[in-house]
Amino acid sequence: MSAQRSNFEGEYEHKLDKKLRVSVPSLWRPSAGGSFGLRLLKWELSGIPIIKALTEEAFDAALESIQNADLPAGVKSRQKAALHTHNQPVSVNEQGKILIPKKFAEERGLTAEGNIHFLGRGNYFEIITPNHYEALMASEQDVLSSLYDTLDFG
Repeated sequence: MSAQRSNFEGEYEHKLDKKLRVSVPSLWRPSAGGSFGLRLLKWELSGIPIIKALTEEAFDAALESIQNADLPAGVKSRQKAALHTHNQPVSVNEQGKILIPKKFAEERGLTAEGNIHFLGRGNYFEIITPNHYEALMASEQDVLSSLYDTLDFG
């Protein structure tokens, strides 16, 4: 039986094994021990290389967003094609592990037996090296500062 997750929150540090497998944080796994699919995308945030891990629903929503955008048909077609080309379907197995394809890992600075960070982003999560993690957190500080000034918890 397959289960989908869609509430990825928090940040975690894990270690890749020799074969570039890593355990997904336990709170993000299906509760019944089943497996589920993800789409790994090569991505950049503020010029920082990351791997974006989308559920099938989030991937479909991204494609739908492109389809509904006010863009010429040819641009939409190229954008959807690029998403399909630059992703890699993977499964979270019954042990809660994913295998990061070697090319994805190398292009994003991940190394066998190296540490990585998981960043929960709601309906997707990101995978990033410790060095890139520090740079990304620094780039998000302005967003956080603005958020602190605008939120009201009643």
